[in-house]
Amino acid sequence: ELELVEDVWRGEAQDLLTQIAQLQEENKQLMTNLSHKDINFTEEEFQKHEGKGMSERERQVMKKLKEVVDKQRDEIRAKDRELGLKNEDVEALQQQQNRLMKINHDLRHRITVVEAQGKALIEQKVELEAYLQTKEQEMGNLRAELGKLREKLQGEDSQNGEEVKTEPNNDDCLSESEKMAMDLKDPNRPRFTLQELRDVLHERNELKSKVFLLQEELLYYKSEETEEETRSPQPTPIIQSKPTTQPESGIKRLFSFFSRDKKRMQASQKNVHFQDTFGEWSNSNKDDSYTEQGQEALQHL
Repeated sequence: ELELVEDVWRGEAQDLLTQIAQLQEENKQLMTNLSHKDINFTEEEFQKHEGKGMSERERQVMKKLKEVVDKQRDEIRAKDRELGLKNEDVEALQQQQNRLMKINHDLRHRITVVEAQGKALIEQKVELEAYLQTKEQEMGNLRAELGKLREKLQGEDSQNGEEVKTEPNNDDCLSESEKMAMDLKDPNRPRFTLQELRDVLHERNELKSKVFLLQEELLYYKSEETEEETRSPQPTPIIQSKPTTQPESGIKRLFSFFSRDKKRMQASQKNVHFQDTFGEWSNSNKDDSYTEQGQEALQHL
């Protein structure tokens, strides 16, 4: 499109230049005609002056000639003005042409830059696709290796399970909770150290003992209130003997139960084979059974 516009402007500029040349030629012709007429006019004047007389016809001819000369001069001046305007238009068109040439040059430069960038991006795309293919191949290889490793681990686990089943005396000593703890894939396997479990169990037992004592005291005070309401003068000593004996016997049995529980915990700590790996799980289950037995004993009390 820019080239078409440039061609149109060039054609217009050439037309204007041809018109200017034609006008200049016409101007020259008029100037020569005027010069010849002036010369002839001066010669006639001299002749008339020499003749010392002029007829009316000659005067009319002179007036007509003067009028023609004036008209031609006006026309020449108008043509000069038109030539000036045409020259200004030509200069403006030339400036616009130069601007369009610069814009066209800039656009071509940008097009070349964009084409170079496109080529670079295409090359990068090809490189990235090749890189992705290599990575996919590596991922496939890694997945295959992982599958092989999983198969190996499953085979080893099955072999270890068979070896554990063939052991004669160790499996008899293990409880169900210890067998559950041997499975590393079990989500319920123990995740605490033995000392932490001991501390937690000790705190739990202390809190439970405090709760039991408070329950005993509540029962004692409730029994006193009921006795005061239904108390008579004769059986008062008999009624007072029961609450004195009940809390003592219950508390004694409770502390004897916890002392027995501690002895059992000390005896369980002497286990050799599975103290580090599975003892914490079994001890927690045993303590739970002991505390449940204690609660049942207190309920009977």
